Formats: sequence, structure tokens, C-alpha cells
Amino acid sequence: MFHIFCALPCEAEPLIQHFKLTELKQFELFRIYQSKDKHISLTITGVGKINAASAICYHHACINTHPADGWLNIGVAGHKNIPVGEVRLINKITDHQNGACWYPQILFDSAVGSEALITLNKPSENYQDSLFDMEASAFYQMAIRLGTAELIHVLKVISDNADQSTSTVNAANVKKMIAAQTTTINKLILALKPFSDELANTLSEPEHYQDIIGQWHCTQSERIKLCQLLRRWSVRCSDQDLIQTLAKLKTAKQIINTLYEKINNSEFVIHD
Repeated sequence: MFHIFCALPCEAEPLIQHFKLTELKQFELFRIYQSKDKHISLTITGVGKINAASAICYHHACINTHPADGWLNIGVAGHKNIPVGEVRLINKITDHQNGACWYPQILFDSAVGSEALITLNKPSENYQDSLFDMEASAFYQMAIRLGTAELIHVLKVISDNADQSTSTVNAANVKKMIAAQTTTINKLILALKPFSDELANTLSEPEHYQDIIGQWHCTQSERIKLCQLLRRWSVRCSDQDLIQTLAKLKTAKQIINTLYEKINNSEFVIHD
């Protein structure tokens, strides 16, 4: 699943229409939308860092996000001289208030240029060579606690610059700017999807895990070790009958010790 966060309704509306999202009326603190197949969700956070951080926590609790999900902050931002309407991925986020920095991991090919961004506490027309916004640092700081760095990104459309200040920005213009970039946003999601799918597969429960914990009592630490060992078993000992190997064992500790010994004593061969 991919979770999109927009500060303003005018930023969100083109995406709601494009992805055919429906509002989830049972959630009232923030407006949350979701696609029919539940692959895309979107929350309107409101302006500012506090709203952004609160919305992400609320979204996580309501949607039950997964570590393999993608997290996207999409909206508008100002810049000194990048033309209005152009789009940029963010490669560095700085919180102007405390100087904290984050570096989104752009590990995929992208036709979109990347720039640094500074998150401010209030609007400014003191344009610099970095983008300006009011939410990205809070978005990233919270999302990194819930997701995976390679799947957390900020994409901004330039809404104002030194030649066209914030006085020229209105909701109608913002809608048009975001709507013009839906193809770019689609490409970003498609670029991230293989990373998300691979991580989801890695984090999924290995084969026979439920069979084992249903038959033998396992503590939480034993369950974690069991998952790790079963994943290794599937690579190193896939030609052996796991159930038969464990059939006569009495405790989870015996299972873990047996798996560990079998795996470490197995011959590891890479086949052509």
C-alpha cells in the first residue's frame, strides 16, 4: 500500500480523483481516503508540522500500516528560481527551527530532478536555492518511525518563486499544478513498488510458521528466532522435510536448536 499525505484539500483533490479514492467516513479527526483495492490511501493533514505529525500517527492507527508500505508527501513549495509548475523529488530535508536534517534514499531511476528542502514554521518569501514548505520535516520524522527509509519520499511542485510570489498562488492554480503531475506521481509509485513488494515478501510469515506455533508453545523471543530460522531453512534446506524433522521434538527450544544445527551443518550450493 502507498500512503499519500497532502497539507491542503486543493493539493489532495486531483489525486483523489485520479486514483478514484473514497473518503472513509468512520474517521473524523482527519479526512482519510482510500482506493477500492486498498492499494492507495490519502490523508489531508492541514498546514504545519504539528498537523502533519498528528495526521501521520492517526493515519497509521486507522489504516494499520505495514513496514513495507510506501509513504509520500505530495504538495507545493516555493523556490528561488525553479519555474512554477516544475516538480522535484527531495534529497535533503532540513527543519529550520532546530537544524535537524534527513536524507531520503532515492535508489531508483527517476526523470525528476532532486533538490534540498527547508521546512519553515511560517510562510516566507525570502527565497533560497532550497525549496520551502511547512510540513516535510514532520512528515519524514514520523514516517521513518513507521516505515522504511527507501520507501519514504517527498515530491513537491513549485508554486511560487522570486518572480511569482505567494500572492499569485490560489487553490485553483494548485489543483492544476498537481493534476499536471499525476503521471509523474504514478511513475514514482511504480518505481517504488518493486522495493515494497520485495520487503513485504521478506517480512511475511515463512512457510510452516503458523503450524509450529499452533502445535508448540513459543515465547515472543522464540517466535522471532523461529521466523529467522525458517527463512534460512527455506534457502539452505528446502529439499528436506521440515515437519518430519521436527515431529518428535517436545519444546520450542528443541525446535530452535535443531533448526540452527541442521542449517549450519547443511551444504550450501548455488545452482546455475
